[in-house]
Amino acid sequence: MSLALMISIAALVGVILLAAIVYIWRRYYEARYDRTYMTQDDRGFRRALDGKVVLWDWDENVVRGPTAPHIEFVALDPATGGRRTVKLMDPRTGAINLRPHYCAPLPFEAVTADSHKVIVDARVQFSLNRALLKHVYEIQEFSLAVESRIQSAFRAEIGKRNDEDLRTSLQEVERGAIERLRRDEDEGDEAGERGMALGVRFHTANFTYTQPDEFAAPALSVSGAALPANATPEQQAAARALARAAGVLTLRPQQIDQLADVFKNRDPAALAALLALMDMQTRQNIAEALAASGQLLVLTPQELGLVGAAAQRDALARRVAPAPGPVPNGGAHHPEQRI
Repeated sequence: MSLALMISIAALVGVILLAAIVYIWRRYYEARYDRTYMTQDDRGFRRALDGKVVLWDWDENVVRGPTAPHIEFVALDPATGGRRTVKLMDPRTGAINLRPHYCAPLPFEAVTADSHKVIVDARVQFSLNRALLKHVYEIQEFSLAVESRIQSAFRAEIGKRNDEDLRTSLQEVERGAIERLRRDEDEGDEAGERGMALGVRFHTANFTYTQPDEFAAPALSVSGAALPANATPEQQAAARALARAAGVLTLRPQQIDQLADVFKNRDPAALAALLALMDMQTRQNIAEALAASGQLLVLTPQELGLVGAAAQRDALARRVAPAPGPVPNGGAHHPEQRI
């Protein structure tokens, strides 16, 4: 064998080895317990990497770039107290974060069993499930899907309870919500099952809530404060007609239920004070309703002259300088008398 042939064979082997090394270096991925990668081919999702892997199939590549699905969620911003969007996939490398995170959806409304509205502020800890990343790959809006699932779970649990029982059963609501979230994942993780899994493990759930003022809207309607400053006469007339039709003691069932909760388990002194406050408020509502309808004229002490003794000064001035009486016919001459 000639020297030239040996050199050619060695060069060819070296080129092949160099190409293999470059291929392995570019197609080598290391997935850890807190990080993984999704791969795809011409048919779509293929697998989620686990451990040290070399992608020998040229058609298989890591999901990344601008065409990759947007895997993100809404979290609490500790700097501002608002919300921010956190990405779970690095669009440049395709690395997917598997660590637990807290999803904090925007406050949303829920309705109790006795039709009371509450504003719910929820926090749910979750992490992506490596074994179910196929569902994450298929979901178009991952953030919206997670938020909708969380809101649905809390609304279902809150809707089972009355408003007076909700504050004493926070832990039961949280436990029921996290169980519902896990059950939805288990029921939708296989083909043919009802629903669809999100590819998420739900760990903990907690929430706080506030109740909107049930009496604010009727009070605004009666007092006319809801009208704009440049309201037309037609709008003012419509507001007055609405105030006359509603009355001052028009209460919805939810408001009556709230009043019943206020009077529950009160001592006689507290009940007397509450009744006195309600009596004063009712009198004020009556006056505001009459004033809005044009049947009552409300005057301030300044307008009545009761401030600064203006009325007393005017009365004293009129008493000191009486007005002259009528002048008889003919001036100062007495009228002629005839027999």
